[in-house]
Amino acid sequence: SLDVAAEGKARPRRKIYALDSAELEVSLDRLRLEGVKREAVAISRFKGLGEMNPEQLWETTMSPDTRRLMRVGMPGSEVARPVMNMLMAKGESAGRRAWMEENGALVGAEL
Repeated sequence: SLDVAAEGKARPRRKIYALDSAELEVSLDRLRLEGVKREAVAISRFKGLGEMNPEQLWETTMSPDTRRLMRVGMPGSEVARPVMNMLMAKGESAGRRAWMEENGALVGAEL
């Protein structure tokens, strides 16, 4: 994120979020064109959502005004659906147990 310091009454303090390095550079170039000095910009990075405070999480991922939604799909998910349902569903414990007994030897565990 870019924290841009206020410059008088004309330019209030603002925060700009960049998705990646390319977007960060575009934002910095735009600020330079606006006449914002580099010293007036503080850059901070997040490794993941767990490092954000609630306000930052809202601004970056939850707010309908700023969030980015992307449809994610997986080819072949129709085949995986019954297996995932058996492994994860609440009422499938008997099937899950039978599956683990049948396939448990396929796992190579190091103890």
